[in-house]
Amino acid sequence: MGEFHGLDGMEDAGIVKGPQEKATEKFINRFREGKADNAMADFLYSSMLSIARNIDAQNNRGREISRNMTSLLGYIQQLETIYPSTPSRTDDRLEELMAAMAK
Repeated sequence: MGEFHGLDGMEDAGIVKGPQEKATEKFINRFREGKADNAMADFLYSSMLSIARNIDAQNNRGREISRNMTSLLGYIQQLETIYPSTPSRTDDRLEELMAAMAK
């Protein structure tokens, strides 16, 4: 399993990635390590990147991002139902960070 890079052919489109998109891409790459391929998970990964791009765009315009942050967290929770794991301190910290970013 390689890293998740989004849509094929878009690598050279000159799109500048914002901090939320970079963080989301990093999360996806780490999350999918050692996990079996899954079409629903791939859809969620793509959706998460789209939301992250929207968050970056909204931040750049000084807009409110809490709804998109809630959606992003919801997708992470859906991934946990596809790939259940034992809750850890890392999971708790992720939720704390997501909640703080939504404020």
